[in-house]
Amino acid sequence: MGLNSVTQTVLVTTVVTAVTVVGALLYKKWKQIKFPSKWEKVGTVKKLHLYPLKSGHRVELQRAEVTDVGLRQTKDDDSVVLVVYGAKDNEFRTARTYPKMVFIDVAIHDEDHLAIDAPTMRTLYVKIPKREENNTTSVKCWQNERIQGIDCGDEAASWFSRYIIERDTGLRLAYNDANQRRDITKTHQKILNYYKNLGNQSTGLYSDLTSVSLINQHSVNDLNHRIGNSVVAVENFRHNIVVDGPDLEPYDEDTWDWIKVGDDVVLRNVKDCTSI
Repeated sequence: MGLNSVTQTVLVTTVVTAVTVVGALLYKKWKQIKFPSKWEKVGTVKKLHLYPLKSGHRVELQRAEVTDVGLRQTKDDDSVVLVVYGAKDNEFRTARTYPKMVFIDVAIHDEDHLAIDAPTMRTLYVKIPKREENNTTSVKCWQNERIQGIDCGDEAASWFSRYIIERDTGLRLAYNDANQRRDITKTHQKILNYYKNLGNQSTGLYSDLTSVSLINQHSVNDLNHRIGNSVVAVENFRHNIVVDGPDLEPYDEDTWDWIKVGDDVVLRNVKDCTSI
């Protein structure tokens, strides 16, 4: 399944619940779910964003493939998802504590290597680690959930330590090869009790929860109007899919239950995009 372009039509059903973050569903895997038969056109997909590094800079896409753990650039590319973690406590590090992380760019250099850049730093070339050749680790993420990762080695650890905390050591980098699905039933039970459509099948790789997130451009426009003299950009919210259109109203996305993009991509809303 893929988004053919950033101008694809966005359709929604008339069934409503208050949700904004969506989990990708694949037809073959979720045959037991009854998909809506009638759709209403509401707008278009205007922007697609991918975040290869948690808290890193976005990659702007013209096309994307949708998998059950998030977007990827093409059907032939593996999903590249990285996380920075502490060498001693194995706890993830994000831009919530280290804002300069948002300037880190990650790109595919070749089929085996990533190219990573940041201001004042030389380009770091990281060989994509393989599970059988590298150490695996358990990274403590949001709500103390432990998510598996493959360590990217000492050179990457030194590069990220020097850029983020200005020390030679202290941080490391992990890669998620999507080998294991997350189990959020132990760490996120209160959230699961509240959001009935949310489950293990909704999770991304290192995202706080869901595999894909969506926002309406008109909601951001309204926020700027309410603040007054504000220049908050839609990119500040770090969503994967930005929708727009003349018929959309602010916060319309809070009423969508199912979303269809083009002919093939169907998404199920599972949770508000909240701070908790």
